[in-house]
Amino acid sequence: MIKCHIVQDLMPNYIEGLLSAETDHDIQQHIEECEACRLLHAKLTASIDNADVHVNNKEIDFLKKVRRKTTKKVVTGFTVLLLIFALLIYFLAIGSPVRKADLVYTTSVVGDTWRINMELTNGKALLVKTEPIYGEKGSNGIKPIVGVLVKPHELLPSPILESDNTSFMYGSTIDSFNVLNYKVILRLADGDIVFTADNYDK
Repeated sequence: MIKCHIVQDLMPNYIEGLLSAETDHDIQQHIEECEACRLLHAKLTASIDNADVHVNNKEIDFLKKVRRKTTKKVVTGFTVLLLIFALLIYFLAIGSPVRKADLVYTTSVVGDTWRINMELTNGKALLVKTEPIYGEKGSNGIKPIVGVLVKPHELLPSPILESDNTSFMYGSTIDSFNVLNYKVILRLADGDIVFTADNYDK
């Protein structure tokens, strides 16, 4: 019969399945008959299983950390890009309201048309938006248009608007000012300038 010290020396190779079939059979027979070697075999087998579990858990934890970091970087990068895109849209396509100090305007009457000419003086591009102003609903349930809101915005020079686009002219018929208290409001960042039938030609 194979001796204990030989079985104990060969135990790791036996557990890993690295021995010949004959040696493997002899050690298996010895373990079945020897209490001390059986306990050693059980202890070594349990240690190897626990080590595998520990290694697997470490790998899983590492992969989770890598995934969290990658996700965080992607979200941060996307947020930064979105913010840059929003700022570019704001400065190049939407703009901000013009201040009175940066806009020169003149009014004139040509035939039956009232005109307001605007010129931006701060070197930025001018974009003017207009919106109708509605009055109270009439008996027919329709809100009449009682004016126009003229909103000059300044933008950084860009391919969307050429850098020399600094002026704009808005026109309305003179008869409009005498109907339903019609008004044109020039809305600037630091206050409104209102043109009505009383002051459109001044």
